[in-house]
Amino acid sequence: MKRKKISPTLLVLTLLVLAGCNSQTSNNEDKTAVSTSQQATKTVAQATKTSENKYGAYDDEDFEESYDETTATKITLKDSESKIDGSGASEKDGLISITAGGTYILSGDYKGQIKISAKDEVVHLVLNNAAITNDSSSTIYVEQAQKVITTLAEDSKNSLSDGTDYTFATADVTEPDAAFFSKDDLTINGSGTLDVTGNYSNGIRSKDDLVITNGTINVTAKNNALKGKDSVSIADGTFSLKTSEGDGIQANNATDPDKGWIAIDGGIINIQSGNDGIQAETNLSIATGDITIQTAGGHDDSAIDTTASYKGLKASGNIVVDSGTFDLNTADDAIHSNAAVTINNGTFSIASGDDGIHADTDLLINNGKITVSQSYEGLEGATVTIKDGEISVKASDDGINAAGGSTNDREQEGAFGADSFGEPGGGGDSTKFIEISGGTVFVDADGDGIDSNGDVRMTGGTLIVNGPLDNGNASLDYDGTFTIDGGTFVASGSSGMAMSASDSSSQASLSIYFDETQAAGTLVNVKDETGKTIISVAPEKDFSHLAISSPDLKVNETVTLSIDGEDSGTKKNGVYVDGSYSNGTQLATISIDDLLNSVDQSGNEVSGNQMGEGQPPM
Repeated sequence: MKRKKISPTLLVLTLLVLAGCNSQTSNNEDKTAVSTSQQATKTVAQATKTSENKYGAYDDEDFEESYDETTATKITLKDSESKIDGSGASEKDGLISITAGGTYILSGDYKGQIKISAKDEVVHLVLNNAAITNDSSSTIYVEQAQKVITTLAEDSKNSLSDGTDYTFATADVTEPDAAFFSKDDLTINGSGTLDVTGNYSNGIRSKDDLVITNGTINVTAKNNALKGKDSVSIADGTFSLKTSEGDGIQANNATDPDKGWIAIDGGIINIQSGNDGIQAETNLSIATGDITIQTAGGHDDSAIDTTASYKGLKASGNIVVDSGTFDLNTADDAIHSNAAVTINNGTFSIASGDDGIHADTDLLINNGKITVSQSYEGLEGATVTIKDGEISVKASDDGINAAGGSTNDREQEGAFGADSFGEPGGGGDSTKFIEISGGTVFVDADGDGIDSNGDVRMTGGTLIVNGPLDNGNASLDYDGTFTIDGGTFVASGSSGMAMSASDSSSQASLSIYFDETQAAGTLVNVKDETGKTIISVAPEKDFSHLAISSPDLKVNETVTLSIDGEDSGTKKNGVYVDGSYSNGTQLATISIDDLLNSVDQSGNEVSGNQMGEGQPPM
């Protein structure tokens, strides 16, 4: 039986279960070699269906790569006259028709079309060094079958190429529209190679389910490289997908909520797309994989059409990533969901012309290494929850944004305008929040470093923010409250709109205003009354305000503020750990009298700034 995909309702329940779990999967498929030479049977290496294939919908036969030459129909392709040895196939006027279920082995060169009309039967098509071209239509056209399983024979090199114009019977006919086109379920497996050139439109397209379990597949297409209307399931394989106008991988059924999904359980996938890299009409689920995507000219492409879409991983429904390696260089959002994004693990290198990771609803990061080297806004969602991981974000606007939108004019927004979930409002929205309970988060933002229309909550982990240089933005901006109950918080930046923690916190914080702007790299050290360093930080950008909070910062104790000098510790994101501070200039001794403490560099109390309600006195 075919494994069914997860329905949207079940997927939401699954996300709740996965929220506390760090799932790591492997794309190492068991391979077995079947030797039946005694029976004059040729076999190929076979991928095995395993429990690692967690998201795709596969039949056992999708992994069956062996075939019996003694019972198969052999078709030796020739432009003038092909040789057909067996039943179920015939040739006439450049058309080879397959009209019955069974196994068909194709080899040789052919200019014409392979057309399959086998009613409700399964056709096993073996490509064994077959090269097929057709200037006026698809090279392989599955008109009707229960399913066509295409095996790429071991060590074989196969190619399919169509022309730039198709000839149709009437003006209202628009299909087929792919070099390899199927109206029914299509599976590709085998250890051989398939090169597909879709000059007219798509490369490989199924109007039902497209399943790929193995093979080396190289597609160059005008429109979409791989397209399955109802679903796309990839268990393994090596892919090079290039498109000039369309998507790398697409599932586009928008009428059935249980269809239109993409599942990737493994494989090496390299995409250079004219539009989106991977686009699912409903859900996109990735168990693991090695995925490289560039859309258009990459993150710095200034010639794109801003009414089009150039996203990396895109879904109208939920996106779930369990593991894998991702290199995303995109003109639009690198990861974008119109619903929720859940990242359980994986390594991400992201350069985006717009958002790094965007969710219209909830963005949940359970673990992983995420580096956003370029973005307009780094991480964005109605809610952003970070439970663990190593995260670094560089943004030309907000670093981490909970439903913030943008209040600037369009020309000052990202290339694609403000996001759809709304503009920022006053007074705070408790349904919008940023929550950090673990991991290490570093933000370098030219706009607000941390921006929430509602609350910010921190119970653990490390949050380091290098905020803006101008006074129109701040390292920290929230409309509700910022509660710190644990973890280490360090935020540097301009002082004009500076904010620190709220009085609802249970962990003490210290906000320091400097008399003049300090140069990037200036070392600031805060020690407790025993001489132990609480924070030693050298922000990577100029700053005039510094806010800190640490479990080591205690109420009713005294701390010493020093500047310059040196620290022997290991520096990461500007913060030194496991070292010794020396040779600095002491600026002040500060009494930590309350949970919230705000002072100038001489230790004098500053009022009216803890909630951004005014400027510190000069």
